[in-house]
Amino acid sequence: MKKKIFSMFVGTLVLVGTLLISSASAITPSNVTMISRVTGATPSGETMPNPNQTHANYDVGGTDLGIVWDKGGGEYFIAFGDTNNTAGNWNRSNILAISSDKNLEDGLSFSTMIQSSPGYAKEIIPSKKINNDEQTVIPTAGITVGNRHYIHYMSVNHWGDAGRWYTNYSGIAYSDDNGQNWVKHPTARWYNNTSTWDSKFQMAAFVKDGEFVYMYATPNGRFGNVYLARVPENNLLNIGDYRYWDGNGWVTDQAKAKEVAIGVAGEMSVAYNTHFKRFIMTYLNEDRQAIVMRDAPTPVGPWSGEKILVPGNFTGLGQYNAFMHPLSSNSSTLYFIMSTWYPDYNTHLMKVTLNDDMISDNMISDPSFETQTATPIMAPWYVEGEGGLDRNLGNARTGQNNGYIRNGSGWNAIKQRVVVQPNTNYTLKGWVRSSSNNSEGYFGVRVPNDGAVIKENKFGSLSNYTEQTVTFNSGPNSVVELYTGIWANGDTWAQVDDVSLIRENNLVGDAGFETQSSSLLSSPWYTNGNAGVDRNLGFAHSGVNNAFARYNSGWNAVKQEIFVEPNQTYTLTGWIKTSSNNSEGYFGARLLNGGAILNETQFSSLANYTKQTITFNSGNNHSIEIYAGTWANNGDTWIQVDDLILV
Repeated sequence: MKKKIFSMFVGTLVLVGTLLISSASAITPSNVTMISRVTGATPSGETMPNPNQTHANYDVGGTDLGIVWDKGGGEYFIAFGDTNNTAGNWNRSNILAISSDKNLEDGLSFSTMIQSSPGYAKEIIPSKKINNDEQTVIPTAGITVGNRHYIHYMSVNHWGDAGRWYTNYSGIAYSDDNGQNWVKHPTARWYNNTSTWDSKFQMAAFVKDGEFVYMYATPNGRFGNVYLARVPENNLLNIGDYRYWDGNGWVTDQAKAKEVAIGVAGEMSVAYNTHFKRFIMTYLNEDRQAIVMRDAPTPVGPWSGEKILVPGNFTGLGQYNAFMHPLSSNSSTLYFIMSTWYPDYNTHLMKVTLNDDMISDNMISDPSFETQTATPIMAPWYVEGEGGLDRNLGNARTGQNNGYIRNGSGWNAIKQRVVVQPNTNYTLKGWVRSSSNNSEGYFGVRVPNDGAVIKENKFGSLSNYTEQTVTFNSGPNSVVELYTGIWANGDTWAQVDDVSLIRENNLVGDAGFETQSSSLLSSPWYTNGNAGVDRNLGFAHSGVNNAFARYNSGWNAVKQEIFVEPNQTYTLTGWIKTSSNNSEGYFGARLLNGGAILNETQFSSLANYTKQTITFNSGNNHSIEIYAGTWANNGDTWIQVDDLILV
């Protein structure tokens, strides 16, 4: 993106040490390679292929981004941002190419570009080009549903300091004529607050999954966290049909959206890889001075910690963004388009090899400090007080590096923030050693910004690395801060290495209904017919609350959408009791919106809580619905349900 220069990257890529040996499910990148130039003229001394020669064929001397999506019919759209002509004038806010190239090993070739006249790439979405009004309109995502093509764009009010810009709103434009002409829909927009510039949905990435389009989003600029919305795939232009992830479920109010991943995140791309059965997210982390990736088993996570995709010093050209090509979607080779800004703005085709990652679903970024590129501690780790990095000093538990804290007085800690699902159990582990005079060391997790301690271990003098384990429930929090810290009394130090955070196996949110704040069921639970919560009424199987469904006719049920991995076998259990006249109760799992039943068990009168169990295969689905309900055919009929587990 033009006019968003940042300092030249400096760094090296070091492989992360093995932490948690388990079945390989997560993935990690290696062997990053630049294949070809995509746009611009070949500069003196450059030897890689340049199949498109955009400066000569389309009067495109410089541009950036390169957002790729499958347009159907064996072709792909590729959307670019601010564009200059061969005379160096930045006279177009965006342009669009079409490609049918299926062999990316020798470069990415265009079939054509959308043109306003022969040999001139057309600006497809107009902008005012007035600073502090509408400086430009930049595409951030694209998708095709049926015969209609969609581009998510941001209306930029003005550019700010490096990595910062300010948007009026983001919106969706569409084309019904194969990309020749685009309409900026007047109401499919997410308006920014132009005094605080803090809307969560200003830059986006689209993923189509099942019947929905998932829209991952960040605020304007490169320093925000990642949020999520979804919409039925045929309703992309209906702003009222979008639902926003609140950490547990889907809500109508975008202000209640919670993070799915911690930034800083800029120029994001998200895709599903069927080879690994993982969602992949890429973005520029300017604080880490690198392009990074995360992966997850479901659209909502849990997302792995960041892994270095392109280290900061890889090209010396000031690279940013990694927009994945759909041809990568069933492969261990990931192709993506990357932008550089030095000596001019242009784009390049890249590839990396994806490998099974033996650290499994560890949610910590840089868990062993091996990707740190400078002795002062760097993002994603942060220091409070005095601390830093031991690099190649022989102090690490594994690998070459470890974190440390050291001071003569006060509180000193190494910290990292992580997204969690509310009211869910987690296990935090790490290895710590400390000076002989340490008497007040703490390893734990708390609410960010010096909030309440959720759970911590106290440790004293540890002459050898000693594993610390903290199990905790996230409570109402969607983001927590983990830390290793000491209260120093004289010269006191602690070293930390190999940190991991793993979510519990139970996938049911608020499984015992203990966080329900009223008699009405709320996220992540929802209902069919008449259902609610018995609060402190003495009816629970355990704890103080349980759910119920009760009416004198029709289907009445308690339900929850659960995100699962495709083609996996799951076991669902729960405890149920009923009224004596119940004859058609059902406990099971099915597809969303009244879809096919995956498995269920029928129960009739249960005078006491009785355990119900089913197993099912998730099929080709990333989300399913669990339920406990009854057909009230015999007058006033009720069921009570508690303590559900899905593993």
